[in-house]
Amino acid sequence: MAASPEAPALVLKFIYRGNLSFVNRAHPVLHLGRDDGNDIVVASLFASRVHARVELREGRFVLTDLSSNGSFLLAEDQTGERAAEVRIQGAEAVLPDRGWLGIGRPASRHGEHSLRFSIEPG
Repeated sequence: MAASPEAPALVLKFIYRGNLSFVNRAHPVLHLGRDDGNDIVVASLFASRVHARVELREGRFVLTDLSSNGSFLLAEDQTGERAAEVRIQGAEAVLPDRGWLGIGRPASRHGEHSLRFSIEPG
């Protein structure tokens, strides 16, 4: 039996306050929250100390909300058209190819405390 071709390597890029963070095979888990021990420290009163985790799982990037206030996922297509924003609280969601993540507040209204993300070839 022939081996199946390996899926192309992907990288999830987050931009928050001008800083770039990644999730990929070399760094498969990223923590977000108010506490200084997180990979991305979100300076917002609406963020929990450890608010959410994003991990590479079976070729997909999965967001797990660990917070009191929830996380808000705002998907965006290649043209910039946005889908309806979805609140995730105490649950998981597979991230779309690009969009915004609101920490404790809707991404569409949370301004500087929203994180931009995109999945790209790595």
